[in-house]
Amino acid sequence: MLELTDSQLKILSTSREIWSGELAFSEAAYSRRLEFIQTEIQARGLTGAVLFDPENLFWLTGYQTIGYFTFQAMYVPASGKPIIVTRVVNRDMALALPTIADVISVFDTQDHIDVLEHFLLGQSSQRQFGIETTSRYLNVRDYTRLAERTGSSFTPFVGVIEASRMVKSTEELDRMRAAALAVEAGIDAALNTIAPGKTDNDLAAALYQGSIAAGSEYIGHPPMVVAGPRSELCFALWKRNTIKKGDVVLLEGAGCVDRYHAMMSRSAVVGKATDEHKATADALIEILETAVETIRPGVTSGEVDFACRSKVEKRGLGHYFKSRTAYGIGIGFPPNWAEGHIYSLRADDPMVLQPNMTFHVIPTMFRKGYGMAISDSVRVTEDGCEVLTNYPRQLVEADV
Repeated sequence: MLELTDSQLKILSTSREIWSGELAFSEAAYSRRLEFIQTEIQARGLTGAVLFDPENLFWLTGYQTIGYFTFQAMYVPASGKPIIVTRVVNRDMALALPTIADVISVFDTQDHIDVLEHFLLGQSSQRQFGIETTSRYLNVRDYTRLAERTGSSFTPFVGVIEASRMVKSTEELDRMRAAALAVEAGIDAALNTIAPGKTDNDLAAALYQGSIAAGSEYIGHPPMVVAGPRSELCFALWKRNTIKKGDVVLLEGAGCVDRYHAMMSRSAVVGKATDEHKATADALIEILETAVETIRPGVTSGEVDFACRSKVEKRGLGHYFKSRTAYGIGIGFPPNWAEGHIYSLRADDPMVLQPNMTFHVIPTMFRKGYGMAISDSVRVTEDGCEVLTNYPRQLVEADV
């Protein structure tokens, strides 16, 4: 039996104030999402499902907090609104939402598995629960302790919400178009800051300032801002390095509105580009434009990837094009701004494209002494492809 101190009980007895303005969408939209998930829970004969991914919690209820680095879980019953088990400091954020029935608070003096165990044992004598076993926020130790101590029957509950996240609603697309405007502003500001004597920190600051001033919230991943030889290293970021003539600058950023992201990459050379620089940029642009021309409902992920990869192979640069052609985008929380773990455009992938899927098409090459990327975010339309980010695609020659 869990025992709370008088001060803890006082915290839990405070009144609830609902802030419907915290929701990204209407209560009706979240009700429809909940009904869909509960239909699946009932069809599987489950008492309820326990979720852990902050992206899935947000999609289902609009709940978000930067405090997910500590334990939190959402219990979705077969009927009724979800209940969150989370650290007490997240309680008010959750209770501000009309989509949340209640919060089970975890105090810093308590073991979170003790609290979750106590809660689950009180839900049903049958205790047939679905559980999000693929979440990076449920570690092996916690899962093992929970299963052993509750004596419950846990069934993997995976891919249900993720499948719904792949196809965006009109309202979600509105947020992504706004995010696209923000990242365009950020990339533009960074490109216009490039000059010998500036540092890569100056460029990162300009990108952040430009995108945030244009409406972006905090993004799910640091932007990739790197100059000079370090641009050859994938995922290298700014590090107070001074920009010099001849350096290649790689910029990849994102905008975020109501946790929905759009991304874009552009590259520049400080001074005149060499023939190799130009050839690399031309190949990247061709990959991007081939993807835009090929993406449409009914084609497979693998077919789009093959069309793009064939073009770069003909140029003799295929060994530099090592990654997938695109990854899915939408909801993102740090450390990830993408939905690429759910769906992507990659070799031999049989997934069939549907209208309102969204992708970041990200042609990238890392060559000797430099790296380049020229990318855009796109949407599958009813008969083709809409480019969400709109900015000139040519290789920029800065300070010429």
